Amino acid sequence: MLASVRDESWLVVGNDENECSFRLEGNQLLIKNVLAISVFKENQFLIRDFIQKKMIAHGVFAYMRAYSEFIYHNTKQIPQRLLFETMDEIERLPKMKQKNGDVVVDCNQFPGYDLFYQGLCFTSCWEMYYSHYYHQIIPKPIFLDTQQVEKVKELDNEVIYIQLYRDPFNWQKTNNQLFQSYFRDQLGFDHLAWDNGVGLLKPPFVEYIYTDHTIQSVQYQNAQMQPVPKKNASFFVTKSYDIQGGNYKERRVRGTLNAQAYFPWVDENRARMMCYKIIDPTVALDNGIEAYCYYIREYLEVEVTDEKYQDYLLSLRIYVPSEALPDLPLKEIKHRLSDIAFKRIKKKRRSVQFDVKKGEKHLRVQFLDYRELEQLITLQKI
Repeated sequence: MLASVRDESWLVVGNDENECSFRLEGNQLLIKNVLAISVFKENQFLIRDFIQKKMIAHGVFAYMRAYSEFIYHNTKQIPQRLLFETMDEIERLPKMKQKNGDVVVDCNQFPGYDLFYQGLCFTSCWEMYYSHYYHQIIPKPIFLDTQQVEKVKELDNEVIYIQLYRDPFNWQKTNNQLFQSYFRDQLGFDHLAWDNGVGLLKPPFVEYIYTDHTIQSVQYQNAQMQPVPKKNASFFVTKSYDIQGGNYKERRVRGTLNAQAYFPWVDENRARMMCYKIIDPTVALDNGIEAYCYYIREYLEVEVTDEKYQDYLLSLRIYVPSEALPDLPLKEIKHRLSDIAFKRIKKKRRSVQFDVKKGEKHLRVQFLDYRELEQLITLQKI
């Protein structure tokens, strides 16, 4: 089949078991092959050699994976999932709403979900090839330092090849699913972007700061130099990567997190520290309650002992669509967080504010209109 619509063209050839498609959009060509297991096993080494040569010559990204794994982790529509799952199995999966109100499976929660960010695909599957274009977002050393993978190797032209486990058709095994999740956590894909309105509601293993020409990262590790969630870290690997010059610096230190690690925006004059999150509760089935409660507890219960935590006003700003502010489920939030004291609740047209306290821990929570975030971003650029 050959077709074309405006700036997009595609060609599909194949039979009942094998299919090859070419899709040209602008200056990008996407080649997709779906092969019978027998064809793949017979030609596995030839296929891998073909992919590597394509990637080294002019590729951006490539992967090989079991088709059953791909559709399980990337099929949102419930009628389509019924082709390979029962309704009872689907009922147990996380859900979200689309803009039209339809309920779909929240594939953001799956380790093999294909996440697209700045035109690039970020995923975790059996074998992956990342080109130098990815180093503009995640520095090359972080790819090369990934742990608990079967293989990681740098090929010509800065292409990085990664194999997570040995047999692609054993993807459902518990250990292999853990390897998929752990790889994704180490690279921090799901803290770059998400499309379920709330994210994964889990602490990061790595965080990035981007400037015009530099990427700075902090990787969180334990005493055995293994990647761990931020709150569990006792070692911190800081990396600075100059995108233009290619200069790279790395430092590993032992210590504990201070208040600024959680509240990076500091106003010394007013003795205030702030962090912010962006949430779209309109696509969550529970009106965003789980996400609100997660972030309030996450930032209230930080384990820090430095002076700024004791002396400064710590603020968590949560930016939501303007239509979500009048219907903020404050009663449900207070009920869910029954061990936390809520004080000084103030409601205005474009904001809701209150203080929370648990023991000696304190936090101011502000719900603000999305439009207020533009002012903050402008201040960051000054």
